[in-house]
Amino acid sequence: MITESKTRNGTRFQRVIVTMKEGLIAVVLLLAAVPANLVAQSSEKKTLAGVWEVKISAGGVQSPLLSIAIFGQDGSFTTTGNTKFSLAPPNQGLGDQRGPGYGRWAQTGDREFKLTFYVVVLKEGEVNGYMRVRCTMSLSESGNEFTTSDCVAQFLDANWKVLDSDQDMVKGTRLETP
Repeated sequence: MITESKTRNGTRFQRVIVTMKEGLIAVVLLLAAVPANLVAQSSEKKTLAGVWEVKISAGGVQSPLLSIAIFGQDGSFTTTGNTKFSLAPPNQGLGDQRGPGYGRWAQTGDREFKLTFYVVVLKEGEVNGYMRVRCTMSLSESGNEFTTSDCVAQFLDANWKVLDSDQDMVKGTRLETP
């Protein structure tokens, strides 16, 4: 009987050790996951994905044009804002309104991105031409603001012939989302 008791106690002791090892493994995995999660959160801020308030200082416009832009995680881009606008001579006849913008963006550096998007230009409600915008964007250290360089807006007729272009300055501020 003493032998049986020692064996049973030995088996229980081995079970306790195995359970403690499994518990320690779980704690180690949890501790490893916390820094990985923090790294994932900090790298999320190095992307443009999200919803942004955008202020555009376009050639000849007094106050900034306001718009909302969505940068999708898949590289898609959508923007909308003031629809009425006027073009400087000799292109003032091209249009009096613009539609929403659609395009693509790609990350080209740690906090650098390229964006190209297109907008239909309307005259009296009918599509009369296009606008193509290309720019390089730099994300702030915090990841909550961006500015552009080499941002060129081209105005094109219905046959995609470039009629005019201007250099724009753009600033964006990330909006809170769930």
